[in-house]
Amino acid sequence: MGVFMNTKFIFIILFLSKSLLWGADDLVFAKGSQWEVLSVGHKYAEGMAWDSEGNFYFTDVPRSQLFKIDRESNQKTLVVADTGVANGIAFGPDGRLYGCARDAIASWNTSTWEAKVHGVGAHSNDLAILDDGTLFYTDPKTHSIWRLDGKSKKRSLALSLKFRPNGLTLSPDKKTLLVAAFFADTIYAFPINDFGKVEDEAEVAYVLATPSNGRGLLDGMQVLPNGKLVAGTALGIQIVEPHSKDKRGSIILIPSPVQDSRCNYVRISPDGKWLYGCFVKEVRRRRIELKLTSKE
Repeated sequence: MGVFMNTKFIFIILFLSKSLLWGADDLVFAKGSQWEVLSVGHKYAEGMAWDSEGNFYFTDVPRSQLFKIDRESNQKTLVVADTGVANGIAFGPDGRLYGCARDAIASWNTSTWEAKVHGVGAHSNDLAILDDGTLFYTDPKTHSIWRLDGKSKKRSLALSLKFRPNGLTLSPDKKTLLVAAFFADTIYAFPINDFGKVEDEAEVAYVLATPSNGRGLLDGMQVLPNGKLVAGTALGIQIVEPHSKDKRGSIILIPSPVQDSRCNYVRISPDGKWLYGCFVKEVRRRRIELKLTSKE
């Protein structure tokens, strides 16, 4: 693969596919937009979530910190000073904020910040939650996916994998669990049955671009309503069409705005107007074209 960059555009030529040639600024960002810095000086900024009022949350993993950025003022507040090294975070249907915290899942009441601990005994990295509260999370140490029951919070093994999982997300209809192979180029899809359990029937859902060493560092990601995937990777942010047997999906590659930094987590805001990214030590956002998330 060859990668060509300048300050305005980035283009990819992937020798396995003739369909891959895109300019990110024209296809993704609103005209005249620039990256806005939301927070700097972190050891490792991670995890993104929004509450029902549109306030934004993220973690600093090694510092065990959880921050809130107010929707209206953009003022940042430290809301939890010791998260237990929380990583990925997501809101559950009960309104609590859940986070991957060392060898457990933590949850917080966002009014009082009272904490609970669930599923102790398995390393946790990133998570995804169904509408009934069933929670899945990645365990890179044992190459596993764990499941917490929505009612009992009892932990059980969902999947044993042959690769190191990292990023985790759900399809828009929440019938598919998508798992990122951290040191490779592939996002795998696993069907979720009517009982809220994962079927061990992996399919290749997305294939991403990687550096020459093949280590994609596929991390925090999200599936958009139109089926495209947006993911944080070693090369920056990638927006990828679904993979099929007939062709490899085309890719838009957005370079990291922070020098010498990969993108380790990415999300589209709930209103569909902003692309948010964690770039290790910084959190930034940029206004996007609304058509990016359109189903058309």
